[in-house]
Amino acid sequence: MYTIKNVSMMTGIGVHTLRAWEKRYGVVKPERSSSGRRFYSDENVEKLKLISTLNKTGEQISQIAKLSDTELREAVEGLSEKELYPEEENKLKTSLFILKQAFGLQVQDIIFHEFETMGEELNKETYRAKSLINNLIVPFYEHVITEEEKNPHLKNFCQAIYATMATQLKGLLQEMKEAFKAEEHEGESPVLVGSSGTVKGEIDSLIVCLKSYVSGKEALFIGPLVDKDKINEFIASSDSKKVVLTDRYVSFRAHPRLFDLMKEMPQEKLQEVEFAVLLHRLNEMQRLEFAHSDKVEVLSNFDSMDQYFAS
Repeated sequence: MYTIKNVSMMTGIGVHTLRAWEKRYGVVKPERSSSGRRFYSDENVEKLKLISTLNKTGEQISQIAKLSDTELREAVEGLSEKELYPEEENKLKTSLFILKQAFGLQVQDIIFHEFETMGEELNKETYRAKSLINNLIVPFYEHVITEEEKNPHLKNFCQAIYATMATQLKGLLQEMKEAFKAEEHEGESPVLVGSSGTVKGEIDSLIVCLKSYVSGKEALFIGPLVDKDKINEFIASSDSKKVVLTDRYVSFRAHPRLFDLMKEMPQEKLQEVEFAVLLHRLNEMQRLEFAHSDKVEVLSNFDSMDQYFAS
């Protein structure tokens, strides 16, 4: 059972609006405690989500309230994506514009606030997690990387932005993980995700994990620096043998981190693992190493991760 405050957060309907809808239209009938406090069931919450969705598309609550549960579901199922998320495109474009402007002015507080707002809008279902990742998080992240490469004096500021992004992405990942566990996924095997040890590698891995959950696949994030012991432990404890590592060019490392790990692992272990690596700007020698490896699937950008998880 849920309190009215919980239901407001889950459905995006304001507390005062919810009370008014109940009184005027009888949208749901929550149970009452001896003191008159409202308690809502899962069925109440599900119905209110449907009502809220239709109301956002412009339907009048006075008309929506007359529909049965079946009619509500049919009405929502008949909506297009644009009707379901009417504010999505504009909201994401506006947020991306604000982030880029704040970055250009080096105003970290605005960037932090905008990331906080993303979480609130996501909870209100203003936009979908997939759209947030593909149309806001990834474009802004790549914008910061590009600007840092063009302007080395921005390095310290960029490092602060990366830290902010990593923190926010970890929070989003935790929410998606909890939502995934609340659903039934029989027979699903997780994907192990780790990075080569750089701060950008960690963000790369977090984005890969988020994309995995959006695709309906559980992802195990093992931190910013993967090692052979963590991979061996994963192989021993999981039916899945999919391992995705993210790597970027680092001048002081002659070989991709993944190959160093593969050399340290027993050959019999390697036969059980399906490796994929997300490459970002490796040098030519490193690219050749991957090109001649039949053990690793090479993915060149974040969009290719969507295709990988879909397959």
